[in-house]
Amino acid sequence: MLHIPSFNKSSRFDFDAVADKYDKWYETVEGAMYDRLEKKAVSRYLRQNAQERKLLEVGCGTGHWSQFFSDCGFEVTGVDISERMINIAQNKNIARASFQIADGHSLPFADNSFDVTVTITTLEFAGNAELVLQEMARCTRQPSGQLLIGVLNRLSPLNRNRQEISESLYAKARLFSLGPLKKLLGKYGQTQVCTAGFIPRQKRLLPLSPFIDAVGRFLHLSHGVFIVGNVIL
Repeated sequence: MLHIPSFNKSSRFDFDAVADKYDKWYETVEGAMYDRLEKKAVSRYLRQNAQERKLLEVGCGTGHWSQFFSDCGFEVTGVDISERMINIAQNKNIARASFQIADGHSLPFADNSFDVTVTITTLEFAGNAELVLQEMARCTRQPSGQLLIGVLNRLSPLNRNRQEISESLYAKARLFSLGPLKKLLGKYGQTQVCTAGFIPRQKRLLPLSPFIDAVGRFLHLSHGVFIVGNVIL
């Protein structure tokens, strides 16, 4: 999910192909619950007093998370390699947010341009996740800037099932687990990682998800659908 080099070099999947239906997932009962729990997990690491703080979102897609960060008070710059995704994000007219086509492997911003740099479920699809992180760190204020990473968990049964569907976008993804992600992020600064998105597979139990998620996080279970990584540079 990410500009100028051809998509084959920069991304593992052509997100133009799914842009028009990308937000439909969040309209389902299951998708809305995952979204709720993932945002709750990310919120734990977001710093207070976001007003006038600049946030870069790498792989912003249709602007779904951009809306969330804007609502938190950040001045958001969203970038994505998918032109169709960027068009959809721009048409949402999100307050305090601007969007442009750009490649996370070569971000078009000066060093130390942002207070916070975020990427949510994007590193899995990057051609070179390490290079994207390097670029994110370069563009983030040092010292005391923040990198915030959200990725799909390789150990999650749901994500493993998703990857078995050969025609799905997940089949092309490089998923992470807690240890490798923490090691990858550790070179940039003080790092914290946690899992979230502990949701029962039975739909009739879906209303219990917040409680089940809280238990999973309290017990530090490793198989939640979503992993959050936080780095203070």
